[in-house]
Amino acid sequence: MDNIKNIGAEQISESTPLASPKKISVRQVMILFFFASVSGITRVVTAESGKFIGRASWLAPVIALLPVLLLIYVLNKIIKRHKEKSLCEIIELAFGKIFGKIILFIFLSHTLFLAAVFLRNFGEKFISSIFPNVAPSFFSIILLLFAIVAARRNIEAFARFAEIAFMFTLVGFALMFLLAVFHVDITNLYPVTHYDMLPVARASFPLASLWSLITFSLFLGGVTKYKTTHSTNDKTMQTMTKYMLIIAIFNLLASFLVIGVFNADTAADMSMPYFMIFKSIRTAGILQSFETFFIILWAFTDFIMLGYYLFIISRIFKTLATAEKPKLYMFTLGFILLILSWLIGANNFEVDYFYSNILNWGSLILGFAFPFILLAVGKLRKIL
Repeated sequence: MDNIKNIGAEQISESTPLASPKKISVRQVMILFFFASVSGITRVVTAESGKFIGRASWLAPVIALLPVLLLIYVLNKIIKRHKEKSLCEIIELAFGKIFGKIILFIFLSHTLFLAAVFLRNFGEKFISSIFPNVAPSFFSIILLLFAIVAARRNIEAFARFAEIAFMFTLVGFALMFLLAVFHVDITNLYPVTHYDMLPVARASFPLASLWSLITFSLFLGGVTKYKTTHSTNDKTMQTMTKYMLIIAIFNLLASFLVIGVFNADTAADMSMPYFMIFKSIRTAGILQSFETFFIILWAFTDFIMLGYYLFIISRIFKTLATAEKPKLYMFTLGFILLILSWLIGANNFEVDYFYSNILNWGSLILGFAFPFILLAVGKLRKIL
């Protein structure tokens, strides 16, 4: 009888693999991507990308959102028949082992360079503005260590932490926006005419590139759980679309403040316009300075962003190296990441150039164009 019960229990667990406590929901995956995108917008407006800033550039998130919604539709088509597989497995299934591993190596390299840029940016731009006499590498190493420790543990705990931070971030940003909006000069935002169409389209390019990285979240497919209903795919698409709209609104309001408080020309010449907004605004009796809150917010978003990318890196590396335990190689990957963060450029201008002119295009190719190719190959081979 005990054997029968054990067999029955095993059958139930096999028939409901999504009930694993080590899995996270689609909502939690999108919250992790939310932090990755919010952390990323502080790099979108740089001295190198400032040439895209114009009076109507605060509307760029609306334009950038349109192709990303199409991308979400394609991604849902890709995972429709393979919800228990990560993007690593789907790529190998569609392209074969050899070509699949070559493609995965390209994804791994791109993700490593992305994380390296973000880590370098945290150390030099963020910390140097607060502790100018301290070596930026010290704080980069501290952030990296915290992210590695988080990535060595199960992703469920990390996702739950991100959920809590997500609520605080939304409430904090809403409060900051309501207070900062009174410093907006409406003449910096209007009028918007048909002559602004091209500048807005150009300003949407960095955002579209950043948001196309939503494709990389599919590498967490093996640890993502879905509700077992007949409309699972519709629910997944609805959840992804809902949080993508939240991300777009967040970016829209942030851009509205940047261009509204300063102006397009001034914002284009700033390396950290979002930071400068809250550093310059003081509200007596409520917050002596928004700078402190922004520092805390930026530190948490960078930590969650880096942890998110480390989880993705570990999933890709696990497939490439057929490794089973991430604890054995996370510090090695972290060391490689740290070395890359200092090889990508001698100064901020070179790093910004590398991000704006190389990684942006790479993100568009891998994040946006590749899913269409994968879907087409999968359909031809009757896999997807």
